[in-house]
Amino acid sequence: MAKHQSKQRSQQQVSSTETKVAENSFQQQLQELLNQKKYRQALEEIKKNQRLHPDLEFTPQESEIWLLRGQQEFQKQDFKQAEKSFARALEFGLVGEVHYWQAKCLLELKQLDAALKLLRNAFEAGILPKDYSICYLKLLLLKGDTATVEQLIQEQSKRFSANQLHWVRGVLALKNGQPETALTSFLKIKRAVTDGDLPLAWIVYTQQVSGNWDAAANLLGLKSSTSGQPKYLEHLILERLALFQRGKTGQELLQLRISQKILDKSTQEVLTALQMLQLIDQGDHHEAAHLLLRMERRSPRFPELESLRPLLLTLAGQQALNQGEPSCAELFWQPLLTEQPFNPQLAINLLEVFDANDNDQERPRLLTRFLKWLEQEAKQKPQEWPAQRLKPTQAHLHCWMADAYMALDRSRAALGSVQQAERICPTSPEVLGRKGLIEAAEENYTEAIALLTQALESGCRYEEVYGMLLHCWKRLDNKQAFNEARRKFGKHFGDLNIEPEVETSPWIDALSTLSYPLFSRMVETEDPTDPAIRACQIFVNAVQSPPNSGGRVSLNQKAAVEAWDNLLQKLAGQEQIAVLQAIALSIQLFAKREKGIAALLSQYQQKLINLSIEYPEARVANLVILAVKENSSKKLEIPVHFYLDTMPQPGNALANIQLQARRFGEITTLVPFLDEALRREPQNPLLLLARATTYDVDHPNYEQLKQQGFELARRLQDAKALQAFREEQAFLNNRETQSVMPDPEQFDNLDMSDVDDLLAGMLKKLLGNKMPKAEFERMLPELKQMMLNSMPDFSDDEDEDEDEEDEIDLDFLFRNASSTSKKRKGRKKAGFQELL
Repeated sequence: MAKHQSKQRSQQQVSSTETKVAENSFQQQLQELLNQKKYRQALEEIKKNQRLHPDLEFTPQESEIWLLRGQQEFQKQDFKQAEKSFARALEFGLVGEVHYWQAKCLLELKQLDAALKLLRNAFEAGILPKDYSICYLKLLLLKGDTATVEQLIQEQSKRFSANQLHWVRGVLALKNGQPETALTSFLKIKRAVTDGDLPLAWIVYTQQVSGNWDAAANLLGLKSSTSGQPKYLEHLILERLALFQRGKTGQELLQLRISQKILDKSTQEVLTALQMLQLIDQGDHHEAAHLLLRMERRSPRFPELESLRPLLLTLAGQQALNQGEPSCAELFWQPLLTEQPFNPQLAINLLEVFDANDNDQERPRLLTRFLKWLEQEAKQKPQEWPAQRLKPTQAHLHCWMADAYMALDRSRAALGSVQQAERICPTSPEVLGRKGLIEAAEENYTEAIALLTQALESGCRYEEVYGMLLHCWKRLDNKQAFNEARRKFGKHFGDLNIEPEVETSPWIDALSTLSYPLFSRMVETEDPTDPAIRACQIFVNAVQSPPNSGGRVSLNQKAAVEAWDNLLQKLAGQEQIAVLQAIALSIQLFAKREKGIAALLSQYQQKLINLSIEYPEARVANLVILAVKENSSKKLEIPVHFYLDTMPQPGNALANIQLQARRFGEITTLVPFLDEALRREPQNPLLLLARATTYDVDHPNYEQLKQQGFELARRLQDAKALQAFREEQAFLNNRETQSVMPDPEQFDNLDMSDVDDLLAGMLKKLLGNKMPKAEFERMLPELKQMMLNSMPDFSDDEDEDEDEEDEIDLDFLFRNASSTSKKRKGRKKAGFQELL
């Protein structure tokens, strides 16, 4: 018996020793797993070792490890699994902190009622520690049950700490519209009432609710920072409050004083969001969208940006397009077609942008999506897409596909698309237009003209169709049909200058430059058989000195008179009028006031006066010279009144003199006569235009009088007056072009090394005062390249007539207008919107 008991004690000692050894070994293993945060493996090891050693003891307890595991899963946003882990911790008897985390987890899972029930049961059972009792009150506030909250803090106040009570009273005061009382409570809080809570945030928010924006700004560090970065960057809640304040007050945010390179990712994200908000407030959607695209999608810090994204990108794309930056418009709009349900209007806009960016590869892809969308829409909403609407729309899209294939030099695919469109809707204006283009490409001009004309008459607004129709008539050398096509269809394509062309005599154009270098260059290249041009050439040949500082030259009078008189002897009386006027104006505008010049000028004026007895137009020519020559209106009283008294329409006659004279300087000598005439005829459009020309074109009176006269002329359908307005505009356009052109001497011995400086100078004159200096400098290289690309190719002069549309168009470059519609790469998609 004693021997058996001894053996039993020995076995127990061995077992106890083995358990002790196992505990020590397992504790070490468990600690290593916990240090590595391998909580799942730790719990598995506990379960395995407990089967072998039921009395195994270890620390921390299993419930605490379940809490750690749940927190780890919560941080990974695996809320469902975290909720199960916290539930296991509760099963093992853990209370307090685990209730807090379990409630947080249930809130993330949108289970407010379950979270409230959990904490209510723990609170009423008396197992919820005081430090976590505030969580129960917070959930009651989230539920809107302020009555229970008030009852609890009154009847069971001892179950809450002083900080918790201050916080609850502050929140209740805010809910009751008492921000001053709330602020008093929040200022008493010494530390956070729960993990992650921020007492300062409640103070800032209360100041904002009270309208104390300056106080809130100081707390957020929006006005000054001593730590190197603003206070609001220290916590996500403060960032949101700073964002809220910026949106409400427009207050500029304090810029960081430290390098962007050492900012962490979250701080950079906050700064970007705040900067983006500033740009949106300023209406700069373009730059704001660039910032948005640089930010990480679906940022957990700013989920609101996701809902803002579609609208901002849409507005930014339109703004970029208006600013002449289609590449940015493409950048903004293209993501929207994949992120949002297919938007047909956005697709149309994007096709325009692809065209402007020469992004020919993307156009067929987008059109394929467009066709699929249309097919689905027609199936899902047959009542909205009856055949009479669906078929033309499909045909239109297939025609656009053909255009896209042509841009990629895939002519067979393009032909296939046209044939497909024809099978769907053979009468479609778009189909007729593309068939006309095919015929024109094969030089079947008669067939092409019939198809192109029918297409345009039926409503096709594809610019290439219009351009090709004009090209066909040009090829057939039918100017009358060409002009008729422009008059009939040009208004749809911006080809508005279809009225009779403005033609000015070359000698008048040369003199109206008011620049001797330009004048001399122009007349040298003109036809010498034109008598007036020959008179100007004689003046240039008789010049014996370079222009002085006033732009005047010394004239060999004897040589000039001999040549001029010889020229006049060969001309009939009426032919001499323009020559005499050219001689007199050349002398008046460009000759130095040397001895004999005044007498020389009077000599040729007298010849005009002599001719005026037989030819009334000679009187007009002389009055124009007098208006340019004289400085005093009184010297013109007798000749002007003498002339006007003989005219059936004196107002129009006077206006005609002014409109001719204004080409040769800033003529104001006729102002008293014009004012007197306007008192008699205040509704005379020609007189209003003439009076407008006595002002500088930048003077508001010029535009006001000109617009008033034009409206009258248009309403009265006064053909002569309308033509005068066209001539005035043409004169202004020529003068604007001249103002940006370099001095003629710069073209002498011009080589490629000088071209860059020459273009820069031209662009500076054209745009330098119309945009900020920094922006101009930034765009200068691109603008110069655009001008170079627009220059004509002189390598093949024999094809000059055939390729007129490829020549440089100074009117288009410098005045944003052209006399005829130019064939452009841009493809106008107008017309499809009506189908949608």
